[in-house]
Amino acid sequence: MRNKILITTLLSIFLHLNLFSQLKLSSISFYTDYSYPVKKRLLVNKIDGVGGGISISFSAFEFLELSFTGGYTLFSLQQENAIQQWNWRFYTERYAAIIRDNLRADSSLAAYLNPVQKMDLMPIQFSISGNFKFLKYFSLKPQIGAGIYFYTRRLYLEEIWRKKFDDLNYTFEYSYRNFASNKYGNPLGVFSLIEFNYQPSEIITIGTAFGYNYFFRTPGKFGYDQFPVNDYLNFKIYLTFLY
Repeated sequence: MRNKILITTLLSIFLHLNLFSQLKLSSISFYTDYSYPVKKRLLVNKIDGVGGGISISFSAFEFLELSFTGGYTLFSLQQENAIQQWNWRFYTERYAAIIRDNLRADSSLAAYLNPVQKMDLMPIQFSISGNFKFLKYFSLKPQIGAGIYFYTRRLYLEEIWRKKFDDLNYTFEYSYRNFASNKYGNPLGVFSLIEFNYQPSEIITIGTAFGYNYFFRTPGKFGYDQFPVNDYLNFKIYLTFLY
């Protein structure tokens, strides 16, 4: 209930300020970023990501901007008991037994198994920000907003098999990846950001930003149950073209 109230409040702010009748394109920004979660879930012990995106901003009043942002971040994960946590039934109910039987039947055979996890995160965000200039070429831009974070989690088992032929003094090796079914979702979140910009010319600014993203707890909805973090910090580098 609180989540719906917060999102409704943010939307009401936009509407009651009558921003849309006064919007004017002010800038288009391209950014690259690094993200690191503060609180992890689902026995994940390590996760971070790199990515980038684009943000389009419209001026509403002298110091107020409305922005729409779309991005992509690739996260790498390490998780305790990753295959069991994934509930990969093909592996746990069938394939694991085949591996054990093959290794027991042939002492010259060896297998190295490594589960690898990735997550593609594509946030779609809207935000309100203030743009405050100080000194001559510098500006400060605090920002708050909300968004939908579309994710795809991927797991595969990296397998390296080796068979020794002692008579030939030779080891045959082959490797492949065994993929599990993907997991999907689109949790809802809010974020805050503070951006520092330097303007070397009339049409370009270069900036950095520090942000915090928090995800609403929605058990059983929006894929939240399989989402591996509660929140994350991110650091961004911007190149902005002014209009």
